[in-house]
Amino acid sequence: MGVVLGIWSMSGEGQGDIVDELLSSVLGGESGSEAEIAKEQALVRVRVERRRRHLVTVIEFDSSDVKALDIDGIAKELKRRLAAGGTVRENSIEVQGDQRQRVKKLLVEMGGFREENILIDETITET
Repeated sequence: MGVVLGIWSMSGEGQGDIVDELLSSVLGGESGSEAEIAKEQALVRVRVERRRRHLVTVIEFDSSDVKALDIDGIAKELKRRLAAGGTVRENSIEVQGDQRQRVKKLLVEMGGFREENILIDETITET
């Protein structure tokens, strides 16, 4: 009997692990696919503003589900790859310097964003 109980408890633990793995994969899969869909459908506008003497690249995201885009994570990765400072404001990311072309290239490389949905304004706006 002692052996049977040992096998029973091991199989019970194994089943719990399997259930936990399935739940995490299902839940993780849904949020991942929602983020991918949001990125594919998002319209991204990139422009440069002159503030006093400095240039600032502003990346605006027009999406129905901005929270699924993880703007904070995108901003962190852009700042790291561009070696520039920046900040997140509501639905936009601001990065120091004129980084328009590099931002477009990086958003496509980072995955999810479609190149034809990234619009670049070639003029410099004075603010």
